Amino acid sequence: MNLRQLSEHVFQCEFELDVPLRIPVHTWFIKDGDDVYIVDTGIERFADAQIRAALAIGNPKAILLTHGHSDHIGGASKWLERFDIPIFAHQKELIYINGEAPYPNKNEVENTGVAHIVQPLTEQTLAHLPLKYYLTPGHSPGHVVYDHKIDRTLLTGDLFITSKEDLHPPIRRFSVDINENIDSGAIIDQIKPTLICSSHGEEILYNEELYKNYLVRYRD
Repeated sequence: MNLRQLSEHVFQCEFELDVPLRIPVHTWFIKDGDDVYIVDTGIERFADAQIRAALAIGNPKAILLTHGHSDHIGGASKWLERFDIPIFAHQKELIYINGEAPYPNKNEVENTGVAHIVQPLTEQTLAHLPLKYYLTPGHSPGHVVYDHKIDRTLLTGDLFITSKEDLHPPIRRFSVDINENIDSGAIIDQIKPTLICSSHGEEILYNEELYKNYLVRYRD
């Protein structure tokens, strides 16, 4: 695992999946005073290393999910074995996280290990933090991104796969509606962050041509 500080308050954990290609998996820590908010938990075997890294920064306060796919929520149950902290996801994700229905593009329900534990994410959840979430559906119905307003750092989950210079869509077969996902990407022109960070890619600096080029290249 590699832990890097991206900005004053945002840290990134990087792990790798071998499936069979080497795919980076990023999760993040938001530091607020002595507290740490965890954005996504990766898969279960990453959890112990992620917990140790978080404790080196501060006291775990809550888990914030971008969505409920296994490589984002898989470590959550391990966190709850160690800490009595809440987990939040968008209301539209809860039916899938709870195993009540499969994602629209899948045949089987997710076994998240935290069914009926995750709470709905609301504006009040983050009201005391310089952090705001935005609903960005398409990859999943309740996918969200998190914007650290002070650091101008946007954590985009699976909204994009990023390289140093370009935005790319997530893998189509893992996404519910790829065109809706691409349309959701317009959020970056609303927020205009300094830094864009994805779950599976490199950090990229925002510029006004990024989304325009992405839309032309990938929108059906």
